Amino acid sequence: MGPGDDLTTLSDTRDHLGVLRYIRAHELREPTTVITHGLALFGDLLDAKTVSDGASRAAALEQICLAAIDVDDHELAERCLSQLKSSPAFSSDNKNNTEGSLVQDSDRYRRLLGRCLEAANDFEAAISLYETMLKKNPSNLVALQRKYCVLRAQKESSTEAILDALNQYLGQQLSDVSGWYEMSQLRLAMADFKGAAYALEQVVLGSPLDADVHRELAEVYATIGGLENTACARKHMAQALELDPTNLRAQFGLVSVSQQFLDESNASSGKQKKLDGHERLVATELVKYGATEVLKSYKGSKFFASVKRVIDDCTVNLE
Repeated sequence: MGPGDDLTTLSDTRDHLGVLRYIRAHELREPTTVITHGLALFGDLLDAKTVSDGASRAAALEQICLAAIDVDDHELAERCLSQLKSSPAFSSDNKNNTEGSLVQDSDRYRRLLGRCLEAANDFEAAISLYETMLKKNPSNLVALQRKYCVLRAQKESSTEAILDALNQYLGQQLSDVSGWYEMSQLRLAMADFKGAAYALEQVVLGSPLDADVHRELAEVYATIGGLENTACARKHMAQALELDPTNLRAQFGLVSVSQQFLDESNASSGKQKKLDGHERLVATELVKYGATEVLKSYKGSKFFASVKRVIDDCTVNLE
């Protein structure tokens, strides 16, 4: 495979091993292409003689196995696993690997076996395999992630078990934005809004320019309520609208949370009852700004009159 070759060129020249390497290098998800070129490379029997380099052969077979799982070809996936059992290169991830070590004892093989078990809906065996891997290495990220995914996919899994699995994973991978978003959705399903807010704050740290995340976090803070939380809701809703001025939900949301902030300040007791003039002015202006943006979005629409009545109700008593 030359440095300037693209996937089309490699396919046209029937460089099957080059195609597989290109797809791996660029992290493409092309299961049909992988299987087509994989079988052309190895033949239906996945003959070892066609590729002399053991590491390249093992990587290709692993790739074909994952592609087979993608297209529900369990027979091909099992054939790949069978071939990999006889591949010493596939056990090279073992730190203390010796010449007589078994491939099926390697984490690399077990990860692949786990994916095959999941594809075959043998979730109990997959969970058992991942737990075995975690006993050996509690910080195994792949095993932690797959265990959570299997539990999440099963309706009979308890919420506690799912949360525990995700907590274990995030404890080892704090920077996983998608993991924290998963946590936020689980917490929301449990009506644990404070937990959801914390999880979404982690998502914001990883994706600060995602308007929908700011908007969702603002909605959670508004649901929790209280002057401090509605102040946070206002801040994040304004940020969402700044990032995406056409976001209708953020437009309505800014009107709602800013008005809620004013209502909370009027209802609060003690020192919180009296806001300084600047805070009240900011909240008032944000209500007006959000209302203006909503009306701009609906201008010319058949719903304009109805929307205007709603917006007028929100702004009529503003100072």
